[in-house]
Amino acid sequence: MRFKHGLVGRLATVSSSLALATAAASCAQQPREQERRIETPPVAVTSQALADTCFQCEANGIAEGNAAISGVASVDAFFGSVISFQAKADNVSVAINAELNAIKGDFGIDADTELAAGLQASIMANVEGSLNVEAEPARCAADVSATLEAQARCDAEFEPGSATVMCEGSCEVEASAMVDCGASAELKCTVNPPMGMCDGTCKGTCTANVMAAAACSGTCRGSCTGTCSAYAKNAMGNAECAGSCDGMCQGSCEVELAAEAECSGECRGECTFTPPNGNCEGGIRAKCEAMAGAMVECEGRCEGTFEPPTAKAECQASAKAEAKINVECTPPRLAINYELRAGANAEAQAQFEAGIKSLQVRLPALLAAIARADVIVDAGEGLAADATGAVRGGIMAATMGSGAANVAAVAGLTCALGQLGDVGAAIGGASGRLEASLSAAAELTTVLGV
Repeated sequence: MRFKHGLVGRLATVSSSLALATAAASCAQQPREQERRIETPPVAVTSQALADTCFQCEANGIAEGNAAISGVASVDAFFGSVISFQAKADNVSVAINAELNAIKGDFGIDADTELAAGLQASIMANVEGSLNVEAEPARCAADVSATLEAQARCDAEFEPGSATVMCEGSCEVEASAMVDCGASAELKCTVNPPMGMCDGTCKGTCTANVMAAAACSGTCRGSCTGTCSAYAKNAMGNAECAGSCDGMCQGSCEVELAAEAECSGECRGECTFTPPNGNCEGGIRAKCEAMAGAMVECEGRCEGTFEPPTAKAECQASAKAEAKINVECTPPRLAINYELRAGANAEAQAQFEAGIKSLQVRLPALLAAIARADVIVDAGEGLAADATGAVRGGIMAATMGSGAANVAAVAGLTCALGQLGDVGAAIGGASGRLEASLSAAAELTTVLGV
């Protein structure tokens, strides 16, 4: 990764101004396997005082999942975020690879054949024309509580209960009888519409009665003046169109809406609307959407960019990273439309249709994992970019004043300095593995056009 190589150099430059390297050299011969011991004479923190202080660092560090290295909250919070980033990045990478392997197996693609190439060949062999996938973007929301908790771990004076997070986008709120979003935001309530009535946008299946012949982009049930892809018997026992119609349809038109859209008929799925009186009782979801250029106060999950509450400068890096690392992404709804090729191998078509059925479940999960991976990669880059300021702040705090505690703190930072190579390895290694998974997923989504 582009940020990997410069990280250690930037942090080492910050630390060298306080002669931490000199202190480390004074105990270079001590066995690392023993626990850290620090002799703390009551003197001001100086290069000579550190040189005369013998201490030993813990054998376990970042590579072993240990963040308690320096004894300084802000620095160890940074190390904790690095460890958390590595774990979450690897988890998402494994999830992406698992979905890709499962999709490959669902379509019966040979082990020696690349997934994208194998799927493209299967589509060409079994589909007349093209296969069309309609999908909305996966929705990702940052957990505000994770940000506040990270700041509290870093800054003992920070009070999460009195903090305010401002969200630019939408903030999830509890669906209740009365919801007040304030003057700068609008309430959006999502329900399962009773009787299919939706005075808003629909996501799911929209069925409209077509009294006069009209074009239908979904499934036409009734008469079709052109070519119909499938027929079924109606209640009277007569055959009628029950598939795609390349001409004019009369009867009903059923369209799968992957993303929210207007529905002039019956909505089966989710209906999102703005209640005129702020009442969202019985809703399955509610959120306050900030108006253009505005921000809304958020206590739940923020979908969009947000500003964490003010805390110590050295704590901002870990707080921002934790919010992105712990992001949650909702699998999007999608619709897959295609027409089977006439005369194709029946066994191959059966395998293909079984693969498509599974793809309707696996692809949304994959798209959500991809969206989450993009945010986590950004968190890794942020950790690297902000590390200098975070560690500088910790060092400055540790060296203020005089006395034994300050010597111990700087001695601990010396141990932290020895971990910087592992910081670069953790961020770079996990990011590299995640980027490889994203690259493989991109080949598949390119074939599917999503």
